[in-house]
Amino acid sequence: MKQTTAQSRDEAAVRKQAVAWYARLCSGSAGEAEQAAWLRWHQQHPDHQRAWQRIEAMRATLQQAPAAIASPVLRARLAAGGPARRQVLRSVLLLASGGTVGYLSWQSAQQHGLLRPLLADYSTGVGSQRRVALPDGSLLIMNTDSAVDVRFDTAQRCVRLLKGEILIETARHRQGQGTAAQPDPRPFIIETMQGTARALGTRFAVRQFDDHAQVAVLDDAVELRAARLPARPVRLRAGQQARLSASAIGPASQADDNAGLWHTGSLLVNDRSLGEVVAELARYRRGRLVCAANVAQLRISGVFPLADTDRALLLLVQSFPLRLRSMTRYWVSLEAA
Repeated sequence: MKQTTAQSRDEAAVRKQAVAWYARLCSGSAGEAEQAAWLRWHQQHPDHQRAWQRIEAMRATLQQAPAAIASPVLRARLAAGGPARRQVLRSVLLLASGGTVGYLSWQSAQQHGLLRPLLADYSTGVGSQRRVALPDGSLLIMNTDSAVDVRFDTAQRCVRLLKGEILIETARHRQGQGTAAQPDPRPFIIETMQGTARALGTRFAVRQFDDHAQVAVLDDAVELRAARLPARPVRLRAGQQARLSASAIGPASQADDNAGLWHTGSLLVNDRSLGEVVAELARYRRGRLVCAANVAQLRISGVFPLADTDRALLLLVQSFPLRLRSMTRYWVSLEAA
């Protein structure tokens, strides 16, 4: 009987998948579901196994061989962010791919933005937050599943939001609260995929969506510029928020009640639909969290913990005519009681 073999896969695509899996498993935040998904991918095709063998072979070169996929040292360096993280991940891609092909794969991935969050100076996992003291005395607070690059030079102070949500307290704002930071003449700019937000001595939050960014000003003012209309800035003042797209800046509206409050660990909800509340809580937990269509418009008010979404869901069930339906811990839905 003639033995059949699995159809060959695109080598470059498989190589990228292997590198992406390695980075995810080395992040220190991979759970049982991600490890199981990796195993399914690994067993899916011989080409996947060969690509992973190349990753395994270069462990000795990195001298950070993980005992169970990732070593504590490598996980620590990846979690720490900054140049060490970028250097490790770039080495992984170059060594796993090999020579010129690897470099071209790196360049292609960079151009398409596939690796930017992985290579970020600072990042957070799902459900975690992080506070970063910036060189000028400003404070950067990162929300769940976020990534940023920080670029300070002689001309400007720039924080590039790659994904997620951040809260900025500029040195000037903090100086007004007694911090010893000195005034800095360089502009402080948050760069998003759709444009920029320039701080005017302020405290403000920026959230990156797929097709737009949302900017909410908590104190002082912020100047917005759309990427395609840089000569038409729009100023937002304290208590206002606006949607920023590449070609337009939406009208200013009153900032959401919860704008900037997530860093306290709580979600403040004032007459919002259950669908909106569930979508927000889903950002802080792995897996799938949804609500049934027949209860999605139920109006919700309350304060819910972000660090413990199971408790938040229990509060919803105790306070409203709802019940939880769970297939696994990674697949949960809220339904009518």
